[in-house]
Amino acid sequence: MKLTFAATAALLPALALAANHFRGLTAANAIGGNGAYTCRSQAQWNTLANDARNTGFTSIRIEGFDCNALDMASSAAAAAGLQVMAGIYVNGNIAQGMVGINNDVQTFVAAYKKYGAGRYIGLTVGNEVNDSVYNIMQKVYDVRGYLRSIGVSTPVSTAHTWVFVRDNPEMCNGDFGAANAHAFFDPNTQSGGAGNFLLNVVRPALDRACGGKVWYITESGWPSRGNRLNQAQPSLGDETSALTQLNCAARSMYVYAFEYDDQYWKNGATEQSFGIFGKVDLNGNILKAC
Repeated sequence: MKLTFAATAALLPALALAANHFRGLTAANAIGGNGAYTCRSQAQWNTLANDARNTGFTSIRIEGFDCNALDMASSAAAAAGLQVMAGIYVNGNIAQGMVGINNDVQTFVAAYKKYGAGRYIGLTVGNEVNDSVYNIMQKVYDVRGYLRSIGVSTPVSTAHTWVFVRDNPEMCNGDFGAANAHAFFDPNTQSGGAGNFLLNVVRPALDRACGGKVWYITESGWPSRGNRLNQAQPSLGDETSALTQLNCAARSMYVYAFEYDDQYWKNGATEQSFGIFGKVDLNGNILKAC
């Protein structure tokens, strides 16, 4: 059954901490606070999953399988009672990443058999892939068809920016919708308006483009450092304000908070500083607003 954003509100799961309305938490495969891309260990994934559970998240999202991340994140999630939104990373365009995609599909099949169908909310083929809509979606259909042929039932889609999806309704044809939406990159939105940005700008645009569809906002957050974009100011206070409002907006839509920790290997202070844990007070502050 296909559901609109408004209808999905009734299906949001009961959370360990009632004040946490986020559907989940996006996490990089690299440890935070390190200038070089350094893989998380199993112990670090375990800590991440426990941190997520203890603050009321019910799932974690990964965007690639490098660093043996799918197996380790799935193991950690299973121990903590969480689900996983799995993501296959596409290196370049679809043609350039074809071998890696196909290998990662087999990695996913192995994890599916090991951890069970119920561990996985969905599988995204690519995150903001720089390619045509046709090429992206043909690969989504290819992966989905193969998985169904071997009895794997996990819903399959792809994730892209909400503007790209808005302008290309063919992106709506996966088993679910997945869009990244950061109010910070709308220069007319202050941090206190981050939640309303999702509710009043992003959600209606996606509903108009795609009609009835189960949608996940697979990334939404706010940076604590970097350059100001008109009214969008990066600071720790603004990150706290934005996350507070995003959590309230998540009462009526599926939102993945972005992201677990700061990633200093990324380019520029803005991209590096979306991290949440170790910086802001979730239980004592952000999650109490609604």
